[in-house]
Amino acid sequence: MATVELAAHCHPGLRAVREPLRYALERTADEAAAQSVGDRRLTARAIGRAALAARTSPARHRPGFALAATEGPVPLRVAALLGQPARTRVPGAPPRLAALTLLACLVVSAGAAFQAADNLHTGIEIAQGETGEE
Repeated sequence: MATVELAAHCHPGLRAVREPLRYALERTADEAAAQSVGDRRLTARAIGRAALAARTSPARHRPGFALAATEGPVPLRVAALLGQPARTRVPGAPPRLAALTLLACLVVSAGAAFQAADNLHTGIEIAQGETGEE
């Protein structure tokens, strides 16, 4: 969640996906809790009770990037837990493809940043009259 919040603060284009990502992360945590407990209905009740308890208790300061049962569209999360179990992902190509795509984006972004820094340096030298040619 910290990464999502930081990315949304740094890049205005990512602000629109902040809430869907928060929901997806919350749902992932819900499914992990349900699998750990072994009872989807018990997990759904716990999330609902935590949300109700949070509404009636005094507000406490909590980081905005922390996962919690009390945030997000709680009714949708509870309904999802009471519905069909989420499909488990088969390890393989999709996660690897996503990781490789992100790595490629990182490399391209780093290359563009270095190119921009070099262009800026060259522009400053030209502005100062130091082209390096004698």
